[in-house]
Amino acid sequence: MILDIFKIQEIIRQKQIDGWLLFDFKGSNELALEILNIPCSSLLTRGFYYYIPARGNAVKIVSAIEADNLAHLPGEELKYSSHESLKNHLRRILTKGHTVAMEYSPFGAIPYLSKVDAGTIEFIKAFGADIICSGDLITLFNALWSKEQFEDNEPVAKALVTIVKSAFKFIKDEINSGRAVNEYDVQCFIMNEFEKRGCITDHPPIVGANENAANPHYTPSPSKYKSINLNDFVLIDLWAKSKRADAVWADITWCGYVGKTIPEKYTVIFDIVKEARDTALKLVTDSFNSGKKLLAYEVDDAARGVIVKARYGEYFIHRTGHSITTELHGSGPHLDNFETRDERQIFPNTSFSIEPGIYLTGDFGVRLEIDVFIHPDGRVIYTGGEKQEELIAILA
Repeated sequence: MILDIFKIQEIIRQKQIDGWLLFDFKGSNELALEILNIPCSSLLTRGFYYYIPARGNAVKIVSAIEADNLAHLPGEELKYSSHESLKNHLRRILTKGHTVAMEYSPFGAIPYLSKVDAGTIEFIKAFGADIICSGDLITLFNALWSKEQFEDNEPVAKALVTIVKSAFKFIKDEINSGRAVNEYDVQCFIMNEFEKRGCITDHPPIVGANENAANPHYTPSPSKYKSINLNDFVLIDLWAKSKRADAVWADITWCGYVGKTIPEKYTVIFDIVKEARDTALKLVTDSFNSGKKLLAYEVDDAARGVIVKARYGEYFIHRTGHSITTELHGSGPHLDNFETRDERQIFPNTSFSIEPGIYLTGDFGVRLEIDVFIHPDGRVIYTGGEKQEELIAILA
């Protein structure tokens, strides 16, 4: 893939900064390597800089013994050997007072973006440049879905809804037939459904019964699982994508109860989490309908506010959602003002999960996850065509 410098420069100008300085040392900045189309398998024993100004020609500053790593990129090539020669080259491109974006997050607020070490930041600042976080540039260049990716994702997202409903029916059929069923059995059932549909995943799905549902990243295995019985609570979190090289993910979480009627203690928590999810979704929808700029942490605040008001704030122990791209936890904004404070802007053509939860350790946990996609015209949808509106009575 050829790097589109003009597209990047348009983004840089849109953000009203002077340039973007991409730096890597020994593969430490995978974001830069991905943007510059440099394979992680490349021999990277020396640092390089690639500077893209808002206007004009790009500049690549490379070690004389590893110049080939950037040979495929456009721009003037400046080779360095000594530390002094590196400083001389940087002086040429770093004008005092100019604003330069790097993969840096002030105070480490967004660890996903903290790829440039503190010493290098100090080194660049010594030339008089003002450094800002490249977060929005990363989003606009690396986290936008194409029309083809959206269309490829649609059937996968719908398939996940079908599969999770089928998984609950599988539990029902096993219980009604008097056969033993456990979390791992359900996990295997879902994996078989992925295989039938030509979907792939990076890890088997989460199936948690009762107290295991209160562990957000619990997953069963052949040697670790819990039986699923009458009157048990069950959480299922599943994610998959097609086998296309540039496929993007779908990721949902539903909950059910093994019975015909559901005790109030479960419906009360379910309803709080559902309100938190829908409040976050409404904020996103209203913001894009009105043309209002929306920052990622604001969506977390909306969902978390509902749970805090219901006096379960201490049991919501993770961010509200994550960016979705070709990576399950993508390089775009995460809905977070809890684990970090993500101040990146949410743009059209991006996708992210909304997945608030309440986890009552030792008892049960509820998480309700949908994936949101924002169309180029600002229309906000949740993919898959359906979100869970009531707790599944599995034996009903």
